[in-house]
Amino acid sequence: MPNVHPKLIEVVIDQTPRAMAAMLLVSFAYFFIFIQFIPLKFMFSWLLFQVVLAVYRLHNAKMFKKHLKNKDTKKVNKNEIYFMILNVFQALMWAISSLLVVIYADQPFEFVMFVVSIGVITAATLSMSALYKAYLIFLFSLIIPQIMIMLYYGEEQHIALVIFILIYIPAIILLSKAMLTSRISSIEAHEALEKSTEKFRQLSIIDTLTNIYNRRYFFEMAQNLILMASREQHKTALLMLDVDYFKRINDTYGHQAGDFVLVELAKSIKEMMRSSDLFARVGGEEFSILLNNTSLVKAQIIAEKIRKMIEEKEFIYNTVSIKTTVSIGLSEVNKENFLLENIYKNADTQLYKAKEMGRNRVCP
Repeated sequence: MPNVHPKLIEVVIDQTPRAMAAMLLVSFAYFFIFIQFIPLKFMFSWLLFQVVLAVYRLHNAKMFKKHLKNKDTKKVNKNEIYFMILNVFQALMWAISSLLVVIYADQPFEFVMFVVSIGVITAATLSMSALYKAYLIFLFSLIIPQIMIMLYYGEEQHIALVIFILIYIPAIILLSKAMLTSRISSIEAHEALEKSTEKFRQLSIIDTLTNIYNRRYFFEMAQNLILMASREQHKTALLMLDVDYFKRINDTYGHQAGDFVLVELAKSIKEMMRSSDLFARVGGEEFSILLNNTSLVKAQIIAEKIRKMIEEKEFIYNTVSIKTTVSIGLSEVNKENFLLENIYKNADTQLYKAKEMGRNRVCP
């Protein structure tokens, strides 16, 4: 698992381009303001490092996005370390810019750099506080040099600013912490909503007893699959399956035993299905199976395997062995017969024929 929530990393990814654009804008402003004081070689070197830093930060965000997509936790955590290193480097560059002003520019330009540094820290609260540890490292890496510069001058106005910095530090930490807490709360609320939505969706399409698809979902999906098969001229078959003498099981062993048989029967049949097949409980003890890309002949073979498997299976409920069988009716999708209503009706007719012929059989 990543050191921080992936959604928080996504916030950093989204904010990085804007943060780097703002950082470069301030860097160029610094360049043009102080070019008259600071030697050109220092100014160009400093600006070049800022541009390189921006490129690496953008690359870092790109790598975050890639590793999150691949769910590569190890590389995400490694990238977070790189992120911290880059931010320490960024803080160092701004500290150097302040030092250059102290060495080459006249007073009171140190106050200009003080304001710039506070502005950078405040702006970083939005773009970096999602990775809270990285932000704190950046904050103290940038603000400690400013305190030292103010103490170096030691005049009343400088000492006053140090006092205000000491008030500002806990205030900005509390603000960043509040932003982080707000983001985490928003993420948790969103995830809870997604889980509730997914749970509701599952309840709407899954039969609560057997944990396979329910009647409503089956008829919604089956028609689409049949129309697709008809357009692509793929053979498709529908199976209607009914548990023989199911009422006798309920009357003899109880309704809980009957539910147990349905659950185990559905589980056994589901293991035989392909992922492309559609298997659902459409009634009390009735099941439907839509076999994709399957001819009627192949469907008969599959249906016979199912029938034989159920016939040979022992349903052990509370140490009691229950035996049962199933009757299966089949219908095929073809050019003349591609409406679900007709296909279903034909399969149902064949199912009743199987029952009339003595049950425990496949028809036709």
